[in-house]
Amino acid sequence: MRFLPKSLVGRNALFLTLILILNNFLWIAVVRPAVYERYVQPYEIYHPKGILRFLVDAEWALFALIVSTISVYIIFYWMRRQLQSLLSAARILGDGRTPPALPETGPEEIRDLSRGFNQLASNLEALESDRRLMLVGISHDLSTPLTRLRLAVELMQMKPDVNQVPGMIQDIEEMNGILVQFADYAKTGREEEPVVADLNQVVAEVCQRYVAVGKVVHCDLAPIPAFNFRALAVRRLVTNLVDNAARYGSGEIEVNTRYQGSIVTLSVLDQGPGIRSVDPSSLIKPFAREDVARGTRLGAGLGLSIVDRIAKTHGGSLTLGNRPEGGLTVTVAIPISS
Repeated sequence: MRFLPKSLVGRNALFLTLILILNNFLWIAVVRPAVYERYVQPYEIYHPKGILRFLVDAEWALFALIVSTISVYIIFYWMRRQLQSLLSAARILGDGRTPPALPETGPEEIRDLSRGFNQLASNLEALESDRRLMLVGISHDLSTPLTRLRLAVELMQMKPDVNQVPGMIQDIEEMNGILVQFADYAKTGREEEPVVADLNQVVAEVCQRYVAVGKVVHCDLAPIPAFNFRALAVRRLVTNLVDNAARYGSGEIEVNTRYQGSIVTLSVLDQGPGIRSVDPSSLIKPFAREDVARGTRLGAGLGLSIVDRIAKTHGGSLTLGNRPEGGLTVTVAIPISS
């Protein structure tokens, strides 16, 4: 009903107003003609000692009070039914289960309440899904290096061999890298307060670390005004992007920043095989890997998920695309107003 007010208070006020209008209409159109004009003489209605007018007015006031009380009870009974469904859903959520989505109908206040509860239930379900995913991923990704490490230790007990030491150290480093990725994925970035900082400076510092270890990284950083962002989280974002390009790509890495229309974009381009067998955007999901081109390298498959989470924390987005000449382009767009 489009003519009804969106607010619950407005609907109640409209309903009571209609009741009063109907009450006055019945008084003027029905009661007064039926009682006063037919059975009562004019001098009796306004006579100072006349009791009839008082009795009729009192009776009609009592009738109006009863009708208004019933109307208010109907309104609050309907509200109780709406809130009862919310209470039932809250109890289901409290038991650790996912309640069905509440219908987002009715007055504006009830719709906002239902919408907020549905969002809360969805967020809790996503957190629980991430928790289960992390537990399964940790046990799966650590099992292989732990098995190799145990085998190497058993062989060294049978016959000491220093040639096993580099492999053991590599397994330990791999496990440490996996645990670091899980720790980064568990961080939402919201625990860090935004500060006014220079994005180009953060990008340049990260790229310089890779240049220092022999990687070929070319930076094309356009002028970007300082704006509010979480510096440590964005540093992890850039590090994961450049690390993915260095790990899966071959040859040079290009890192570009641009600023246009209040949107800051960060792009990392590699010269690797790209992602050809699946949709590139599907690899943003946690633990997603491409079997052929990108599934045989080290890592837990959380790098792009970490980048996507940090980008969304800043109100931005992450996109992936294959380059025509070969390689992958990963772009992060962040609104500078955030």
